[in-house]
Amino acid sequence: YKRTMRAAAISTTIISLLSSQSCDAFLSSSGRRTSAVTSSNNLNLPATFVADKSRKHTSCRANNTPLFMSAPTQVSDSIHELAAAAQTTPQLMRALWQLAADASKNMQKGDSATVLFPGMEQKLSNPKFLNKLMGHFDACKDVCDNFGVTTILVPHALTEQRQRILGFTVKSYRNPFASGAYSGSADASDMKFAPDPFWDDDEEWDFSGVDEVDDYNAFGDVVMPEIEDLSPKDDAVVVDISKKWVKKMMSDLALCPFTQSAEKSGIPLGPVHYQVDRVTTMEDAYAAYWAEVCRIENVGQDEISTTLQILPDFCMNYVEIFEQWADTLTGTLEGLEVEELLQLIFFHPHWTFRDGGDRSGSGLAANYARRSPWPMVNILRTKQVRTAQKGIPTGLVYQQNEKTLGRIGMEKLEKMLRLRDWSDVEGMKVDRKDMEALRVAQDLQ
Repeated sequence: YKRTMRAAAISTTIISLLSSQSCDAFLSSSGRRTSAVTSSNNLNLPATFVADKSRKHTSCRANNTPLFMSAPTQVSDSIHELAAAAQTTPQLMRALWQLAADASKNMQKGDSATVLFPGMEQKLSNPKFLNKLMGHFDACKDVCDNFGVTTILVPHALTEQRQRILGFTVKSYRNPFASGAYSGSADASDMKFAPDPFWDDDEEWDFSGVDEVDDYNAFGDVVMPEIEDLSPKDDAVVVDISKKWVKKMMSDLALCPFTQSAEKSGIPLGPVHYQVDRVTTMEDAYAAYWAEVCRIENVGQDEISTTLQILPDFCMNYVEIFEQWADTLTGTLEGLEVEELLQLIFFHPHWTFRDGGDRSGSGLAANYARRSPWPMVNILRTKQVRTAQKGIPTGLVYQQNEKTLGRIGMEKLEKMLRLRDWSDVEGMKVDRKDMEALRVAQDLQ
């Protein structure tokens, strides 16, 4: 349903842009979403990401501070600081997504701004890296609400030397008064549209199967309790509930062999950092994620062993869209050379494994190894993950989790998840000495 609504919003934006004689601008922003690549002065850049030659660049440098093109749009000082300080790929990505998120809310059609990245100029001027970076952005367009539709990022190159990429220009084609514009609302049903001149009242649509109940709601005649507060407004409450879930499910039931408690996890054991981010849009979610990657990058494992990023207002009822967003993040690990730093595990209240295993009947209970009170991203250090993989076969952990959760049963697991109360597992705590994977984990720690 959300995809349909977003497609309708895009269609309305097209009509708005065409009516305002902005065809050329629109075609450069969203008409080429298939990553067509052309050659420009021996530098392979996607066609939509070639330097803007329609303006004269009047920007200059002062104390390595990013400046704007002529007729600039104001961008927050925090973005300036992030761009000026960027020395690594995660720092670059954090600044770019913060720029895109800010522009998608605060810029409108005709606005543009260029920010320079002096510390990343050499890497950005590498055609191989730049193409992978643009490929990541192209994949993200398919899940974003505004980026790639009304907001675009264009590599900023010297007019004389296009092989030198100095930074990025953000451009906006957003019409804030368009009746079909997608808002920051998490509910797609809040969107309002102008009358559609092509609508045919006599056309019949087949909606059979649209409202069929998914497997995570299929409990037969058993009445499940309602969730009293889907997303508590108090971050302290969110963290407290999350820690209870980690302790009971990940530690006591040993679903994660390397989690000893809500506070300690990893190889060697170290602190778990809990971060609550109240993002509601894809652009803000990307920016918040890269901020946490930078946090991991900047501190040692004795200070933060692993991070659990909690997103209580993000895609709570749209697990498929959450998975698409997650796929764009895992896809960047190798392409953007971040895989040596971190690995990712995702959790969601409606998560379903797509591993081809038996997920019918009692097998559905295995999904609760990844079903959390709200969407979460577990950011792990690659060095620790590889140490774990050498000592414990991944398949062994999955098998033990499936047996443990199968004994509890899907109905009880779902009730605990909805009530945010896992006291029923009190007497089911796993003896780590009885399981091979857990004995190995303790030895490694």
